[in-house]
Amino acid sequence: MKKFYIIICLVSFSWSLQAQESKTAEKKSFLSLQPGIGFPLGNFTSRDLSNEDAGFAVAGFTIDLAYQYAFGENIGLAVQGFYNRNDVAIRKLRDLTGLPELRLDHWQFLGLVAGPVFSFPISDQVKTDFKVMGGFASANSPDITTNGTLLVPEDWTGAGVFQTGLALRVDLGNQAFFTGGLDYRYLSPSFKVDSGILSEETTQKMSILKLGVGIGINF
Repeated sequence: MKKFYIIICLVSFSWSLQAQESKTAEKKSFLSLQPGIGFPLGNFTSRDLSNEDAGFAVAGFTIDLAYQYAFGENIGLAVQGFYNRNDVAIRKLRDLTGLPELRLDHWQFLGLVAGPVFSFPISDQVKTDFKVMGGFASANSPDITTNGTLLVPEDWTGAGVFQTGLALRVDLGNQAFFTGGLDYRYLSPSFKVDSGILSEETTQKMSILKLGVGIGINF
C-alpha cells in the first residue's frame, strides 16, 4: 500500500510540473485569415453628381491576413495585410448621366498597416482586441467606357492609410481560434484623370467599414 501511495504522489507531481510548463510556454503569436464585406461610407458611397467627391461605391469584398504578437496580457503589436474591392453603382450613374452604355469597373486597393493592439479578457476562452494602425496602400480607380470606347483609363497610385478596429478572439482549442469584428479603414489617394483632351488629378476619399470573420492559429 505504501508503494502504491508513493506512485500516486509521483504521478501527481509530474502532472503538476507539466501544467506549470504549459503555462510558462504560453504561445504569443496569432495568425488569421479574415474574409468579409467592406461597406463604403460618406463621400465614397455618395450618389450625388454635384458632389465632386462622390465615389458611387457599393458594398464589396475584402480579405485580411492578420498577425498579432502579445508582449503581455493586455498589449501587443498587430500587422495586417489587406485587399479591398468595391464595384460602382452603375445603374444609378447611367440614370443620372443619361448614358445607357456607360461602364465603370471597380475601385480597389491593397496595402499593409501596423500598430499597437490592446487586449482585454472576457473569459478564459474569449478576448477583445482593440487596434490603432497606420500604413500604406496602393489604390486603383475604375476605367470609364461608353459604347466600347475608353474615355478614361484606370490609374494606380499610393496613399497613406489609417485603420482602427475592435474584434473578438475565441479560443477553439488545439491552437485554433475564431475571430470576428469591425475595422474602419480610411485613405485619400489622388488619381490621374486623363481623357486624352483633359488631364488632371482628383482626390477620392475612401472610407470603409469592414465586417469580417475568420479562423486562425496560435503559435
